Amino acid sequence: MEAIVKNILVPIDYSDATHPVIDFVRDLAGALNAEVHLVHVKEITAPAAAGAMGYGVFGLPEMMTMSSGPVTGVKTIPPEAPPGQTQRRKLKDWEKEFADAGLKATLREPTGPVVEEILREADRRPADLIIMGTHGHGAMYNLLVGSVTEGVLKHSTRPVLLVPSARA
Repeated sequence: MEAIVKNILVPIDYSDATHPVIDFVRDLAGALNAEVHLVHVKEITAPAAAGAMGYGVFGLPEMMTMSSGPVTGVKTIPPEAPPGQTQRRKLKDWEKEFADAGLKATLREPTGPVVEEILREADRRPADLIIMGTHGHGAMYNLLVGSVTEGVLKHSTRPVLLVPSARA
């Protein structure tokens, strides 16, 4: 009998919700001998939207020069590693996990609207199953911001399996 699930699409966002998904997918793909296709969508954020989400157009130096008086007591703490390096390190770790389990894993990083790109990637593979994590945000957050998971569930023509995060 031929396996029903040969290609699993896994949207990732490098958040803590991704770790349980990776663990689950590694075990499931191993049991099914399926290929895993990780997709991380880089969404372009307009400056107006960035401001609405709490990201300013101006950085700290510009804000300090715009203030009417001196700004004191402000310390900047450098991150451990730039986000891109941290993400690449996580990705390499996940690729190694899949390889150590004898599984084939691929990664694509398209740019565009997240839900649309995930669905486009599911068609491109073609994916037999989409497995994604849930963040466990409240109803108010989802009402105001929306949910990628909800968008994929609503518009996908393929089965979608949700893996709850530890805090969901």
